[in-house]
Amino acid sequence: MGGPFEGVKILDLSAVASGPLATTLLADQGAEVIKVEPPGIGDVLRWVCSNRNGMSGIFHICNRGKRSIAIDLSKQRGREVLLELARGCDVFVQNFRPGAVERMGLGYDTIVQVNPGVVYLSISGFGPSGPYAQKRVYDNVIQVYSGMAAVQDAGEPKLIRQLICDKLTAHSAAAAIGAALFARERGRGGQHIELSMLDTAIAFVWPDAASDLMMLGDGVNRQPTVPSRYFLTRFTDGYGTLAPLQDREFQGLCAAFGIPEVAEDPRFSTLSARMSHPEEVRELFVTRIEEAAARLSRDEAGKRLDAEDVPYGIVRTLEELPDDPQVQVNGIFFEREHPVAGKLRETRPPARFHGTPAAPGAPAPTLGQHTDEILAEIGLAGEIAALRGAGVVA
Repeated sequence: MGGPFEGVKILDLSAVASGPLATTLLADQGAEVIKVEPPGIGDVLRWVCSNRNGMSGIFHICNRGKRSIAIDLSKQRGREVLLELARGCDVFVQNFRPGAVERMGLGYDTIVQVNPGVVYLSISGFGPSGPYAQKRVYDNVIQVYSGMAAVQDAGEPKLIRQLICDKLTAHSAAAAIGAALFARERGRGGQHIELSMLDTAIAFVWPDAASDLMMLGDGVNRQPTVPSRYFLTRFTDGYGTLAPLQDREFQGLCAAFGIPEVAEDPRFSTLSARMSHPEEVRELFVTRIEEAAARLSRDEAGKRLDAEDVPYGIVRTLEELPDDPQVQVNGIFFEREHPVAGKLRETRPPARFHGTPAAPGAPAPTLGQHTDEILAEIGLAGEIAALRGAGVVA
């Protein structure tokens, strides 16, 4: 039995990370995805970060399980070919700047004419209209506009050094597509979905980082946000983080570190008291608790904290992750040989479907790898040579 989206066909015009990762999440869950790329270099992500033979690791993991067709959408015949492909798809995904697909004659109003039941997803940086709508966008741009960079430190803003807004948008997009397909299955028809990276990032930041700003008006017992209480603790051989929220956890932390008297201090003895004395708690962590931790190795601290049932974590580098015993039991990593990129270490789909198993898709395609077979499937086998000769496909 295939994955939960087996039988769903997706036409993916998106590039870089947000759209491609979204459709890969669905491909891992059984969907058939046709990736449309421009002839030449194709999706620029093919050449970003470490790569081998024109195939980067990030492109592979954002595009595994897909077939690639190279079409020049600047040509009228190229757009006609795309419309033929759109007739048979369930989902149409694009992340061009607002207005671009409409000028190309490939907007929702056009696609819905040839495919009335289509689920059409438009991903943009800032939204379909407004003062920022036409700005060029990458992940770090959205980090600063969404408030995400501002809440990373109490002092200067800091960027998160990964494509977090792209990835959040991808997961939101995949969920939205699944919801729209479910609604269509219930007889409510296809629809146009608009999703911006800015909205996605703000919605992600807001619940915890802005928990105080949510509470409007008077009479609010104002407390610091949860992230403001995050600290890294240094041990003799590395770092960890401590999370003693409940009273018994805080008492256990103090016992584990040999400072039981701290748990009896009226400023710290209850959760309410600790929440009411945030500066004192911060000072406590950077003095007594940090001093105690600095005398312990990661293993020794872990044994003591486990004995007291205190929630904590040890910082793992990316290089250490594959050897972590819990990671190994979970089996999140697997290795395989890509026909072009060589040996790769990847992650499997994180959700385990016991009735409709998901599985990593086939290796990411080379540019235009499936052009001929896709054209043949829509009845254009006899035109392939002419289309290629005219530069319409590659």
